[in-house]
Amino acid sequence: MSRLHQRIREARELTGLSQEALAIDLGVSRSAVAQWEMYPGGTAPAVENLIALARRSGMGFEYLATGRGTRIAGEPIVNVAEESAPYRRLSEQQRRLLDCFESLSARQRAGLLDLLDASTGRRRR
Repeated sequence: MSRLHQRIREARELTGLSQEALAIDLGVSRSAVAQWEMYPGGTAPAVENLIALARRSGMGFEYLATGRGTRIAGEPIVNVAEESAPYRRLSEQQRRLLDCFESLSARQRAGLLDLLDASTGRRRR
């Protein structure tokens, strides 16, 4: 039976995409995809990312996640991203900023927004 990192690489190869192109499709970093394909020492993707990869590649989710079940479940779905329209085209820098912002406490967020408003001359809403 193949290992998870091998099945992930196999699924990516079914898409015909590079690690970077697949990462963009799934809304993750290229290093995340590289980590998923790395053995030993790689990381396992979140279930949501496995589902998206299965849909994108046409591979069966059960097979991708466990190595059991039907290998190919259907036709690949070209557009798996389900982000809302305002956030669809964020740059990597903007995504990193949002990720960092999400990790702050409510007080830290308010302070950061005050700082940004002051530095840009915007008034607080």
